[in-house]
Amino acid sequence: MSRPRPSVGWLRRVPIPLLLLTLWAVGIGLFSLKQETELAAHRAEEEAVRLQYDVAEHVRTSVHEARERVLRTTGMMLVLAGGMGLILQFFLGRRIRHLAAEIQELVDQIPGAQRAEPREGDALVKLDDAFRHIAEQLGRSRARLEENEERFQTIIERSPDATFIHWEGNVVFNNPAAATLLGYEQAVELQGRKIEELIVPEDAPVLTDPSAEGTPREVHWLHRSGRKVLGEVVTFPMLFERQRVRVSIVRDITERKQLEQKLRTADRMASLGTLAAGVAHEINNPLAFMQSNVRFVLEELRSVAMDSDPASRKRLLELEEALLETLSGGDRVSDIVRDLKTFSRGDDGGHGQVNIHRVLDLCASIARNQLRHRAKLVKNYGEVPLLQANESRLAQLFLNLIINAAQAIPEGRDVNANEVRLTTRQEGSWAVVEVKDTGVGIPPENLHRLFDPFFTTKPVGVGTGLGLSICHGIVTALGGRITVESEPGQGTTFRVFLPLSR
Repeated sequence: MSRPRPSVGWLRRVPIPLLLLTLWAVGIGLFSLKQETELAAHRAEEEAVRLQYDVAEHVRTSVHEARERVLRTTGMMLVLAGGMGLILQFFLGRRIRHLAAEIQELVDQIPGAQRAEPREGDALVKLDDAFRHIAEQLGRSRARLEENEERFQTIIERSPDATFIHWEGNVVFNNPAAATLLGYEQAVELQGRKIEELIVPEDAPVLTDPSAEGTPREVHWLHRSGRKVLGEVVTFPMLFERQRVRVSIVRDITERKQLEQKLRTADRMASLGTLAAGVAHEINNPLAFMQSNVRFVLEELRSVAMDSDPASRKRLLELEEALLETLSGGDRVSDIVRDLKTFSRGDDGGHGQVNIHRVLDLCASIARNQLRHRAKLVKNYGEVPLLQANESRLAQLFLNLIINAAQAIPEGRDVNANEVRLTTRQEGSWAVVEVKDTGVGIPPENLHRLFDPFFTTKPVGVGTGLGLSICHGIVTALGGRITVESEPGQGTTFRVFLPLSR
């Protein structure tokens, strides 16, 4: 029968620190035994050579002494190891088990983490597995966190809307769009400044009022150049670097507000145009009746004057002259009414044969009031065939150009020293119309923006910025092109090229 194997279950009940220290003490003892044995052998050889002593006896004696020293040393180390193990078991054992339990709970709380299956073995192996598992989970979580942080930072920095983060009234962060909004080159130029310095004083409470959180408000910001920038602001609180800060996201709505104002102005102008067309129609009927009666009275007066004596004839001639002036004024009113009706007539999209000179005369007649106090009108018409175009659209085109030319000459100048010149000619398959003035000219930096919608250099209320944009659209729709030449102080020339056949 085989002998029963001794049970080793008691080893599992030995405290881990005590077992480790015991093994460490035994190892040191064995190492010391080896060293002492080698030293004793070496000494024995020396003694044998020098004294020719009984080598075997000396070796046994030396080994015996060495063993006694090793046993004493090992015993001392075991006692020391046992004491240290008890101390470590008492002070650190429960702490290590508690720490392992906390780590396992933390692993269980991580999304996607799987609970490690219990394994047989000592607690250090389990602790190592737990640490390795939590390290992997934390590593993946940290990678996702860094990825999200980089993603959101890119979104903030490339956003066209300005972002300000302010704490206790000071700007602690802003994106490049915020610097651009206020006219600065670098974003860091705004950091550290008081947020109140960047907005008009009356709008400052909007950024700190808790009742305004999450609600878009209009705030006037101060541009570096001194002008005001209207921004639509949404403010809300958040944590930033462990501080409770406020975030203000600003969208520049300055151009949008200007656009809305200009559209309202354009709408009023369109309404006035419609009203003018209606008034012209209502005036036309009684005007025609009045002119007819004046002509009848004039003919009858001439008949009576022929049969009258010289004294009466003289008075009748004076009355005739007055009636002629009245008839001339009526004809002028009739021309104005006709021009208004022609200009305000809706664009039905139809094209026909158009005399460009007749259109220019019509526009010059309508713009006469703008011209007479600023400059004289000079017409230099050449031979131009009839165009296939829309007369109403051409009238709108050239009226805009003539009025712009008149407004480019300031009032108060010598009328005879300034002029608006209308020139027509044919160049190959193109009809060319020039509208030239001797006004103040256009700065070079504005020339490339002249045909942009709502761009204007005129004072508020004088222009909508739509005129030249509309002109460009009309010319392009007709298959032509429009150019401009200008020098400050030397005047401006607009050239319109229209195809003679389409």
